[in-house]
Amino acid sequence: MTTFMAEETRYAPLCVEKQLKENSTLWQDIATAIKNRHPQFALTIGRGSSDHACTFAKYLLETQHGLVTASAAPSTRTLYQANLQLKHALVIGISQSGQSADLCEMMTHAKKQGATTIAIVNQVNSPLADLAEFIIPIHASEEKSVAATKSYIGALSALLQLASKLSPQAKLPLSSLPEQLNLALGTDWSHSLPIFKDAKTTLIVGRGYQYPIAQEAALKCKETAILHAEAFSGAEVLHGPFALVQDNYPVLSFVHKDASQEQMINLIKRIQQTGAQPVTATAGNLDQLNLLKDYSKEVTALPDSLHPLLDPLVTIQSFYVFIEQLARLRGFNPDEPLNLSKVTSTK
Repeated sequence: MTTFMAEETRYAPLCVEKQLKENSTLWQDIATAIKNRHPQFALTIGRGSSDHACTFAKYLLETQHGLVTASAAPSTRTLYQANLQLKHALVIGISQSGQSADLCEMMTHAKKQGATTIAIVNQVNSPLADLAEFIIPIHASEEKSVAATKSYIGALSALLQLASKLSPQAKLPLSSLPEQLNLALGTDWSHSLPIFKDAKTTLIVGRGYQYPIAQEAALKCKETAILHAEAFSGAEVLHGPFALVQDNYPVLSFVHKDASQEQMINLIKRIQQTGAQPVTATAGNLDQLNLLKDYSKEVTALPDSLHPLLDPLVTIQSFYVFIEQLARLRGFNPDEPLNLSKVTSTK
């Protein structure tokens, strides 16, 4: 059985390649405007997978550009009519369809307030795109699967291009990203599939740049494999959620080569000591890979790390392959999730 989800996951490298060819000048113009206007903070607008991309934007803008970034709660405008002071803000809306009424109303308010507004959208002829000062196409082509895959990776890639223009000193190897994403498609998760086949619930853990990937992975567990999953930062999981971690409880962790590596490995060791089943996905060239294997029931080796900011895209690309397989193994069609539709509009 070939699903739309599997096909669209395989398209992600082409989406990123097209972005790199066609969006560079657009991002340069935006970066110039941002530097000239000196926004005091950034506000992101998104729902579902797009909101997880917004979390990634927070980490990028705060670590690479020093710009404090917060996620919008659109209902503060749509329901409570709050008068948000956004004149000196950089406002980024992310959406596959660009049609949700609450996102559009928040963008309208930001524009009226005088904010610098950017819409990162797959559908450039959409209400959200029409409202923004700057439009960035995701270039994912039509997405038929209800579960977003290539459009999510495309949104992350677009944000990386913004970061590279705002902070060129980061020297991001973006030209190598399509090849890394292709390599990720061949990752072998087969030993982890039986652990989750009959699971009722799980925790998914990531730290720093991998936290928005954990958020997205947890959503995909719920909407495609009908597996209850909650995402936590590696810094938060010990503050209460750790009480859930007991004998044979599966916990999936994402570890990569950056400042979070040592603390994540220590956390996985603690998970193992509870009698749970820690499952880990990490770069194949992780310095402490053998130690991680000692603490994990299964370790999935992803392609070698090129850069900490690129690793999250490789992680989620690989995970999409896994969760599509797991959904079918559990008896579900990932293209037809229960009670869901492709475009969801809230007010």
